[in-house]
Amino acid sequence: MGKDINKANEVNPKETYQIIIKTAERLFMEYGYRAVSTRQIADQCGITQPALYHHFKNKQTLYVAVIEHALHHTEKDLNRILTNFITFQDRLTQITTYMMVQFEMDMSQMFHDMQHEISAEDQTRVHQLWVKGFLLPIVTMINDGVSNAEIKKPEELHSTSTEMAFLILNMIKSLLEPSKIGRQSNNEQSMMVQHKAKLIVDIFLNGISR
Repeated sequence: MGKDINKANEVNPKETYQIIIKTAERLFMEYGYRAVSTRQIADQCGITQPALYHHFKNKQTLYVAVIEHALHHTEKDLNRILTNFITFQDRLTQITTYMMVQFEMDMSQMFHDMQHEISAEDQTRVHQLWVKGFLLPIVTMINDGVSNAEIKKPEELHSTSTEMAFLILNMIKSLLEPSKIGRQSNNEQSMMVQHKAKLIVDIFLNGISR
C-alpha cells in the first residue's frame, strides 16, 4: 500500500477495480475519510472520476468496499495461520506478529470514520464481517487451546472464549504505534514487532506474577 498505483486505465476492469480499492485504502488510512476526495483517488489511479464512478457510485460506497476488502483479507490470513500452526503459543505469536505488521498504518482512523460516515445498515454489515474476519479466528484459537489442554477453560476464569478473544485483540491494539513504526528501519520494525509479540504471549500465558 506504500506505493502509488499508476495508469489503472491501461488494465482490464477487474484489475482497475482492485487498483481503486488499494489506492483508496492507502489514502483513507493515511488522511481519513473526509480529507480524501474521489477526484484525488482517481488521479492517484490514473483514471477519470467518471471511470471511478463506473465501479463505485459514490465515496461512501467505495469506503465500505475498502473496509470489506480489508476484513476479507484478514479473515483469509488468520485462518491460514490456524491451518499452518498447531499450538496455542505458536498461533498467538503468529497472529500477533501478523496484526502488528499488517496494520502498521492506523486502522483506528478507518473504524472511527466508519462509525461516523456510513449508514447504520452498512455499519451492521461491516460489524458482521469484522466478527467473522477478526474475532472468530481468535475464538477458534482459544477453543482449540482449551481442547488441547494448553490453556485454562474460560469458565475457570469466569469468562468466555469471546471475552478472551476481545482481550487478546485489545492487547494487540494497545501495543500498536503506527507513527513510531513509520520512522523506523525495516530491521528496527522487525525487532520491535517480535519483542511486542513475545510480550503479549508471555503475559497471556504466564501472567506477570512471580
